[in-house]
Amino acid sequence: MKPMHLLLALVGFGSVGCGGRADDEPAKTGAEGQGMSGMGMDSMRMGEGHMGMEGMGMMPMMRAHMDSMMQMSPEQMTQMMAMHERMMSQMMDRMGSDLRGMNMARDAKWAALADSVKQDLAELPGLQGQTLSARMQAHADRVRRLLATHENMMKR
Repeated sequence: MKPMHLLLALVGFGSVGCGGRADDEPAKTGAEGQGMSGMGMDSMRMGEGHMGMEGMGMMPMMRAHMDSMMQMSPEQMTQMMAMHERMMSQMMDRMGSDLRGMNMARDAKWAALADSVKQDLAELPGLQGQTLSARMQAHADRVRRLLATHENMMKR
């Protein structure tokens, strides 16, 4: 299965389980509608029974997203960049909420890794070709390490 088809399948399955959009939320089309909310992220609300990101399924979804991005050509990566930025922003927000919800402080290692991921997100949209592919690989490695670090912090 091609990476784009895999991503679209994930989006489709996620939106089926999500129950659609709220009446006051405008319909989104194209890549705009394929962000985290289309993948079930709107259902990951904080509150009673909060289980962190992994309990809500975000970590496996983000790992699958990064795996999919690694299979793309630089041109496909460029087309997916806006969606990737939205997904990453929401992931980072959720991680921050998880840490605050458990009264955990960001340690220096986690903060440095999160800052590196944010720096990637600022620079990736301006890259093309092999430069983009190489930087995306490094970015994916950092995202995976951030997810693993967050997962370990939530287990404590």
